Amino acid sequence: MNRPTAGSAMGGGRAFVDATGTPVPLRGPITQVVATDPDVGALLLELGARVVGCAGELDGVGPVGGDRAPDPGAVAEARPDAIVTGVVDGGTHDLADPAVLPRLREVAPVVAVDLGRRAASAADLRALLGAVQPPPHRSRGRHE
Repeated sequence: MNRPTAGSAMGGGRAFVDATGTPVPLRGPITQVVATDPDVGALLLELGARVVGCAGELDGVGPVGGDRAPDPGAVAEARPDAIVTGVVDGGTHDLADPAVLPRLREVAPVVAVDLGRRAASAADLRALLGAVQPPPHRSRGRHE
């Protein structure tokens, strides 16, 4: 099965403006990510991202803390190229403890997406990941 994989479209020293309006400098190609909650992780998986950790429970993905409560040490062990969070209240990172944000930024760039605007968030994440091609068409009528 060919799924879009994380690529380098936004890598190479470019900045990505996230849902908080913050330009997030990227250190290189985004090939693996950590999600700070299962909803963000599920969207990343739908887009074909290699999710190497999730704060909270997400099938097939190793835990890096509780829901919206990532453990910076566990996140660092997952070695992500980026950390993706949701946003709340008009543009603040959706974290149980906002004080953890600076520690996460020491591990990898932190990018926020607004899950209330799912289509826009999916487009933003496709740009971040470089997954510009659509997912493969799946036939429902017959098996190949």
